[in-house]
Amino acid sequence: MGPDIVYDQPVSAATEGPIRVAVVQAAPVFLDRAASVRKACDLIEEAAAAGARLVAFGENFLPGHPIWFHALPPTSGRSRELAAAMVENALTVPGPESDRLSEAAARAGTMVVIGFVERPDPRVSVVFDSQLVVSPEGELLGVRRKLVPAVGERVFFHPGDGESIRVFDSPWGPVSVLAGGENSNPLLTYAMRSLGARIHVALWPPHFHAPGVMQNVVTITGRAVAYQNTAHVLAAAAASDPEAADRVEAGTAQRANLMAMTEEPASMIYAPRGSVLAGPQRGEGILYADIDPEAGTWAQLVNRQYDRPDLLRLVWGREAGSPSAGPDAGNRGAGESSAGDEDLSPRARLLILDRFGDALDPEETEVLVPYVVQILRRSGKLAERVPATADPRTTPYAAER
Repeated sequence: MGPDIVYDQPVSAATEGPIRVAVVQAAPVFLDRAASVRKACDLIEEAAAAGARLVAFGENFLPGHPIWFHALPPTSGRSRELAAAMVENALTVPGPESDRLSEAAARAGTMVVIGFVERPDPRVSVVFDSQLVVSPEGELLGVRRKLVPAVGERVFFHPGDGESIRVFDSPWGPVSVLAGGENSNPLLTYAMRSLGARIHVALWPPHFHAPGVMQNVVTITGRAVAYQNTAHVLAAAAASDPEAADRVEAGTAQRANLMAMTEEPASMIYAPRGSVLAGPQRGEGILYADIDPEAGTWAQLVNRQYDRPDLLRLVWGREAGSPSAGPDAGNRGAGESSAGDEDLSPRARLLILDRFGDALDPEETEVLVPYVVQILRRSGKLAERVPATADPRTTPYAAER
């Protein structure tokens, strides 16, 4: 079981003008939970002093990424020692460390997105590659977990589940968060688009398996998500330092490779159509950009005309073994029944009949019913506003709440 965190917050529309955002590319105090949290709080304060209202850190900033899998056999004695140290320094949320981060966010008046190694139960050595999101008021908005740990991460991290296909509320509209290779998954990034994210935070590790690889991936995926989702993208890479490489105790060649990868620039900030606003950041530092959350409205209007939910639609399961569901599944309470869908089915059939007339046979109509029901379930207000003559292909179904 994960921590007692509410995953079903209502998502508001943007309410403010342009804001300054910050991407922190910094090394943690490797495998030292308390010192890494102190460093994170200091960096939040520094970014806020420069005017940042949203601060993003890289993947597993707390207390560091398992970089040793690039240099050591996974079952070697040193690998096992490092893994044990990381488990012991992992965070349980809620907990004293998340409280400190929430207090820092509240003092600074800035939203914080930070990657961390999560140990839901301190009695059990089960850990996740997770991301913590805190509001500018210091409210814990939630935790999501990387769905598929990659390469050597699979030795260490457990996979997340459908609870983590979600967005987070902010004063500037929905914010989506993905880690590492999740940003390369077209269905997952489309899910973030379907949930109406206007700002996307892409967290990345300190490096991949060879120099030059990660920056290419960060650039390709960052611009693609910015363009396809018409969202600002904050690509936040983590960093390593010589102390971390020393602790890994890799051979000379492996250590040189670790440091070469660490020194390459990676963090970037992109505008909704993919243009570069800031970066790439080389070495440790904070990257800033002023963004307008309303930018991309016209592009989104054009892009959404290519959506054909009558022909193509995304479904997913909230939990392993659960029936597939549409974008609204990510906002349904864990104990909430889907029986209420049946109440909206007659209205959905009327909408389909009004739009398609006799062009669809009964079987084809029933295939569309669950999807149109999801449109109506987006919110009670939306359901009240949809007239009986609405076109189900053009009904606002992504960002409306």
